[in-house]
Amino acid sequence: MSFLGPIAGTIWAYVAIGAAVLAIGAYIIKMRRRRFEVPFSQLWQRVLEQKDANALWKQLKRLISLLFVLAILAIVLFAALDPTLGAVDRRARSVVVLFDASASMKTMDGNDKGTESRLDAAKRAAKRLIDGMGGGDLAMIFKVDGQATPQSRFSSDAPMLDKQIDDITASETPADLPRALGAAADALRDRPNPLIVIVSDGAFPESELAQVSWDPTHHDLASIDLGDIDVRYLPVGHRSDNVGIVAFNVRRYIANKAAYEVYIEIQNFGQEPAHRTLTLFNGDSAVLAGDQGRIDLAPGQRVSKVFAKLPIGGDNKLRASLRPVEGPGGTDAFTLDDTAVALLPARKKQKVLMVTEDNLFLEGALLVYENVDPLKVTPAEYDAKPSLADGMDVVIFDDHTPDVIPPSPTSLIYFHPTGPNSPIAIRAGEATNPHITELDETHPVMRWITMSDVYMDRSEVFAPDAKKGESTLAYSVTDSIIAAKRDGRRKILAFGFSLPAGDRTSATDLPMRVAFPMLLVNALDWFAGDQADLLTTYPTGQRVRVPLDGVVGASEAVVRGPDGTLTQTPIIDGLATFYGSRVGYYDLTAKAPDGRELAKIELAANLASASESDIAPSTSLTLGGKKLEAPEAFAITRSKKLWIYLVLLALGLIVTEWVTYHRRITV
Repeated sequence: MSFLGPIAGTIWAYVAIGAAVLAIGAYIIKMRRRRFEVPFSQLWQRVLEQKDANALWKQLKRLISLLFVLAILAIVLFAALDPTLGAVDRRARSVVVLFDASASMKTMDGNDKGTESRLDAAKRAAKRLIDGMGGGDLAMIFKVDGQATPQSRFSSDAPMLDKQIDDITASETPADLPRALGAAADALRDRPNPLIVIVSDGAFPESELAQVSWDPTHHDLASIDLGDIDVRYLPVGHRSDNVGIVAFNVRRYIANKAAYEVYIEIQNFGQEPAHRTLTLFNGDSAVLAGDQGRIDLAPGQRVSKVFAKLPIGGDNKLRASLRPVEGPGGTDAFTLDDTAVALLPARKKQKVLMVTEDNLFLEGALLVYENVDPLKVTPAEYDAKPSLADGMDVVIFDDHTPDVIPPSPTSLIYFHPTGPNSPIAIRAGEATNPHITELDETHPVMRWITMSDVYMDRSEVFAPDAKKGESTLAYSVTDSIIAAKRDGRRKILAFGFSLPAGDRTSATDLPMRVAFPMLLVNALDWFAGDQADLLTTYPTGQRVRVPLDGVVGASEAVVRGPDGTLTQTPIIDGLATFYGSRVGYYDLTAKAPDGRELAKIELAANLASASESDIAPSTSLTLGGKKLEAPEAFAITRSKKLWIYLVLLALGLIVTEWVTYHRRITV
């Protein structure tokens, strides 16, 4: 006999002891009869004599009733352990069914008519496998997509296992077979006659299939040891013709933010020529369609296309759509990879206010940036009327540190801030003749920048506070001379040195370097949230770290998926962990512990997996150099569940106790 119940032995023992104590306590605490004084005691003498004679029998009857209750409790608790006869049969198998629920299982070739998906065909095959198990066999169901998720515990209850299989839905991620095999091997450890059955179309990369080791004495840490486990394969699917988008990205032009270009890769995975029409949408408006999007592909051909100088619409959501054409080579059984999405940060011309005396270097650098609408005022004019900055996207203070600054979300650039109004605290004492020795090349402002040969005669030294979201972008040995911070919805950039202008006695030759206009462009892009080197799309089924620039004090974020579902994700060192399970757009919101919204970004996720788009099914599967066979018929093994009989026995005792109580046999 074996016990398959989900209750741990210690918990079961505590429950049993507690129930027994309560039952016995209920019998110890009895209702006392009220006493009445009767003057004629002789009338009750015979009654008292009869009571004394029957006292022992009454106590015995109460003990019988107590034993009834204890027996009922014992039977019910014993049934909770799910006692099973025959589970020690030497032929009984412990089976883990790895059910492929990856994106390719959405292919509509589960039957000859193309009206059923591979997932439905796999469900039929898996349920036939479960229904063919012997009485002593136990099975566990794993859903395999980008993760390995157990759907049940080990059980011989075929209807329950069938229901778990019916509830599986296909995701929009590749399948992580090594993770699933490792989880299955762990679940089968120390179980008799272990068996893994993979129900799949076999669309796995060769690199994953090679990670299996069949020799437990010779394998590395990266391999999965299946030496003592029997592994079998149940294939589904039969079509291979598919054309899909395997890469899709977009970027703005650095100099002209009102236009962008798109990069896309499309591959024909079939054995026949294919013909498609590609349409690009900016929001709901088509920006590329008709003959311009006609694509003809030879068998196995992959084409890469760049569509340049596309105009920006009113929406930042981009979508590429492949559509079959009529005639031969126009059919497609797998439609998930016919659509890809990307995000382009919504942009308009930035209004930039320069608070400066005449500085041709600064004004000239901004003129090369077409996406700027500049305006200039003197420091005296600004101090007299700070409202001049109202409605501005960026304000540049050139050698001027005002008492009043524009309200958020206006971003700020300071050249040589001084005094207590500096946006970042200044350390006492200037740095003399500093040289840039280290740059934070990971920061968006420092993209493609070199400043090792820049001359400065002196510079203020900042003392940034990381707890306030402040960081150093450039060091002179250990002195912080360029720093940045995020203050709520605004971003601030501070340079410790002055730009050359007029009769200033201190300056730098940075404006004569190519790095200067690029530095301003990067800063303006950072303020606008437009970082061309960052990914605009992410692959589904992979965990990636998404930078949340300047977010301080948040430990987790809320992610809203394309279907509206909300999930929590951790934030560590300003990086949020993102996992996309479906193709589409996501919103990621980082909040402070008090509920304040610190940052909100949009993300786009695509399948972008050539291995999933290559839907050609494998009739055979080779793991670690070993070809997998189809599962054999299960042996006839004996296993009898006892809980139903125990429940019936408990009901019988309850009826017996009820009858004896009401006939005053046990009271």
